[in-house]
Amino acid sequence: MLLLIAVAATSATQTAALAFLPSLIEGGAVIPVAATHDFHIVSLSASFPLAALGLAPIWGWLADRMEYRVLLRIALLVLAATTLAFGSTDLATLYLLRTLSGMASGAIIPLSLLAAGFRAESRVGRARLFTWLTGFVFLGDLAGPLLTQLSFPLLPSAPLFPLALALLLAGCLLSPAQLPKRSRSHSVPRRSDRGNNWKTATLLVITTIAGAALAALHIGLLVAGRGLSLDREAIAFMLSLCGVGMLAAQIAQARLGWLVRRPVDLTRLMLLVLAVGLLASQNPRSILGLAGIAFLLGWSAASLRLVTSFWISSRGSRVSGARLGLQHAAASIGQAAAPIGLALVGVGQQWVITFTLAAAALIVALSLPLLWQGGRRTSDRSSQP
Repeated sequence: MLLLIAVAATSATQTAALAFLPSLIEGGAVIPVAATHDFHIVSLSASFPLAALGLAPIWGWLADRMEYRVLLRIALLVLAATTLAFGSTDLATLYLLRTLSGMASGAIIPLSLLAAGFRAESRVGRARLFTWLTGFVFLGDLAGPLLTQLSFPLLPSAPLFPLALALLLAGCLLSPAQLPKRSRSHSVPRRSDRGNNWKTATLLVITTIAGAALAALHIGLLVAGRGLSLDREAIAFMLSLCGVGMLAAQIAQARLGWLVRRPVDLTRLMLLVLAVGLLASQNPRSILGLAGIAFLLGWSAASLRLVTSFWISSRGSRVSGARLGLQHAAASIGQAAAPIGLALVGVGQQWVITFTLAAAALIVALSLPLLWQGGRRTSDRSSQP
């Protein structure tokens, strides 16, 4: 249970902080023009995933070679400290806090999935544990903005205090005895093969697209140019609604069982839904329409994240922290690429980023059977449940 709380609070720190960025930027520095204000929004949004991108593969590599449980506890305590300090600070400190938080989050989620992989005794059991963990990741996306909106009037200088407290408790109470040890069957694989490498590359590309699509929606809610004016409460509601879609996707996948039995069909369908949602997000006719788009994008992105994290971690009975770190890094690439791309092309050119991501999702969806098949044959021969 503590591990589920830890991943939920880790995820919540990202979406909860987004709703406060516009007001914190305005209070922490003199912003002469609106363009500079929007630039800091996208830059601060990108700093969190960029830090996770740089550190997640390293965390995963270290977890394969030393005691991962110690690394997980350290990361939880670091994230608790930076989350508590998030609030009314100057702009430079805000950048530093966002970067340190991203570095810590790059360890917590991959290492939590690694622990789930060690605990599971079969592929079906691993799928069930991965679904629970990713479900709580997206529960954090849902609850974070709403929880902090409730706590903000009480602690305006530390709006993320409830999340910091949850992370601190998890870091202090989650003892090594509560987490599974690495067994000999989970030793680091020494050799690879082209089939698995090709499959891994495909899953990393899908993860990147899903992360970028979600980030594009989040940034679109924060900056001007959509035609719908949203205040902080409305932004928090939309972010939480996106989290509702993410959580609903986990419940659906747990019931359908496509994650194990029909991963290619599930991935292709979700890529198509993602592309449709991205295109629709360019011209929402009403707040209700935007809410539906947020739910749809959350559902498809969450399903893709579950598929890629489950299958990229699986090679026979071995679960690799390095591969899970790479997968989290790929998600961070997507989360960072959307705001960086928006900063480069300009807020008024959001459609360039959106249409590029939609086209990429469609191309991968149409070619997915060819991309997956080579790695799937090799994997099926070497990893029968």
